[in-house]
Amino acid sequence: MNQLISMVKKNYNTSEFLDVEFVRKNEPKIKLGLYIIISLLLILGILWITTRKPQIPPDIKATIDSLTNINKQLIEKQKQIDSTITVYETKVNEVDFQIDNIKEKTTIVREYYHEVGQQASKYTPTQIDSFFKARYNY
Repeated sequence: MNQLISMVKKNYNTSEFLDVEFVRKNEPKIKLGLYIIISLLLILGILWITTRKPQIPPDIKATIDSLTNINKQLIEKQKQIDSTITVYETKVNEVDFQIDNIKEKTTIVREYYHEVGQQASKYTPTQIDSFFKARYNY
């Protein structure tokens, strides 16, 4: 038994046991370091999972691309239609202006003939003949 104890003491003094003794002395620091490393890896894993882009299947990606192209074509057609509408709006505004002018002239003519008609009741027969002659050119 003494021989066994001497062997253990001999092995204890070698470098193997010095490493174990170093680990035992610094065990709290090592545990803290391991906890920090594990925590950082866990945080990085969570960030990687939550921020990675989902992989879109190729058929869905092709559908999205074709819809995007169709949407661009529709936008171009809409721009053309908008420019055509602008041209038509200017033409409509011109026609509205002409209609307003005609309405004003019609009102002026109507008022003139209303006044002339009112005066016709006061005309003598000779004035009535000349009035109708001038009005209807006969």
